[in-house]
Amino acid sequence: MQVDLKALEFPAIQRLLERLTATPYGADAARGLEPAPNLEAARALQKAVTVARQRLDAGTLPRLGQLPDVRAALRQAGNPGSALPVQALHNLQTIMRHARELADQLKDTPEIYPADLNKLYPPEGLEQRLSGCLNPGGSLREDASESLVDSFGERNRLRGEVEAVVQKRLSASDVAQKGDETLKVQWHQERAVMVLRGDAAGAVKGVRRGTAMGGRDHIIEPIEAVPLNNQLDTVNGQINNEQQRLLRELTDTVREYGEPLDLMLTALTWIDLASAAAQLSAQMNAHAPALEDRPGVELDEAYHPLLLLQFAEGNGPQPVPLSIRLDDEQPLLLITGPNTGGKTVALKTLGLLVTMAWCGLHIPAEQDCRIGRFDQVMVDVGDNQSLLHHLSTFAGHVAVLKRILDNAGPESLILLDELGTGTDPDEGAALAMAMLDELRSRGTRGIVNTHLAPLKDYAAQQAGIVNASMQFDPDTLSPTYRLLIGEPGVSFGLTIAEKEGLPGDLVARARQHFAELPTAQAGGSEGS
Repeated sequence: MQVDLKALEFPAIQRLLERLTATPYGADAARGLEPAPNLEAARALQKAVTVARQRLDAGTLPRLGQLPDVRAALRQAGNPGSALPVQALHNLQTIMRHARELADQLKDTPEIYPADLNKLYPPEGLEQRLSGCLNPGGSLREDASESLVDSFGERNRLRGEVEAVVQKRLSASDVAQKGDETLKVQWHQERAVMVLRGDAAGAVKGVRRGTAMGGRDHIIEPIEAVPLNNQLDTVNGQINNEQQRLLRELTDTVREYGEPLDLMLTALTWIDLASAAAQLSAQMNAHAPALEDRPGVELDEAYHPLLLLQFAEGNGPQPVPLSIRLDDEQPLLLITGPNTGGKTVALKTLGLLVTMAWCGLHIPAEQDCRIGRFDQVMVDVGDNQSLLHHLSTFAGHVAVLKRILDNAGPESLILLDELGTGTDPDEGAALAMAMLDELRSRGTRGIVNTHLAPLKDYAAQQAGIVNASMQFDPDTLSPTYRLLIGEPGVSFGLTIAEKEGLPGDLVARARQHFAELPTAQAGGSEGS
């Protein structure tokens, strides 16, 4: 399904999901979420979200903590001869541990992942290999190889010997008398040294390695310790070389398990996304609509999700539910009436809920809803004027209409806001009628909004096009935002003008002029 996502404000839904994810993998999936390519995939995604919601409601949905992102490391590991840093290997070990724990916790509800939940289990061979080489804190173990065992044993022996040599020099009378009786052996760049104040340092023969305490103290390697420190440097070099060899070897092992690791991360990604979708479902008190393999839609007291969440947060009025049906009997709905009545909201609500449903997401509605399959959802909402491309508002609308005519078919959902505006009203109405004729002949489903009065009579005379309007309270002269199927819209412009303070005699003359207009004679009306 191809959808004009931005026009329907679907990126706002993606951002909501992103904030509810726990991992960088789920966050990326939320940002890139799109409708499923077919019914089977959409139902599988929806089932995953439903299972996650059930576990959330039961208090058994596992919580994913902050996990490191290992994707760059896996890409690096794909290069033969590369050596991952030990921290990257530790991060990978952390991910695998969490993935195994998560798989164990979810094994009684495998539907939470649309594919095979067993793919969430990490490769045991890699787990065992890293466990034998890494400490819990993320450093290489000293017994990770036989060579390291020998080298670390030699290093420990040399460190003990050189410490004894330096300590003996510290205890000598020429140093002890001029220094601190509690002087200890210090280490500087893996070499045993002593740190002495200026007067004591002058009594020691050795190599000056620098200063400490802002230049007050001197770092000195006594001459007696130089041979042992040199041997220690050699052993440390051997240890470093062996560790680098071992890191390359471990990286080779990671590369060997590249495919199961990718599958593990994919499973982790979608489980995180399903968990986020379950939380969003709970926030909206939403549920899963029935997905059908034919074009059509039936919403029964459904809400615009963003308006509902704004209301829940105390940032907006309580939204009015929308009930609407598009099928073979009434494929096209023509909504007329004042611009402030909520026509655009109704149009966007339908398009957004269809898109969400085919992403596997739950939708907020009081009753059960049905969402059919569409190959594309095309939208024309708002002012299409473009200064950059020198397009007027009308030309911008025409460009969108051309795209729709090039692509619309019996499995398309078309959402057109203010069709026929931006030009002479009569010409605009004529163009709108021709457009509706074409869409009706193709069997296209959709909603068309307009305030052009001639279209109301046109729709009443055409099979397959149903008049509708947004309810307007004549007593309070305010919209109720309820969609009335079968009732064309009525404008209250002159009545509102009088109520807002325009002189009564002026409004009366306006009504006289209005009655003489072709629009009024053709069926247009103004509430009184």
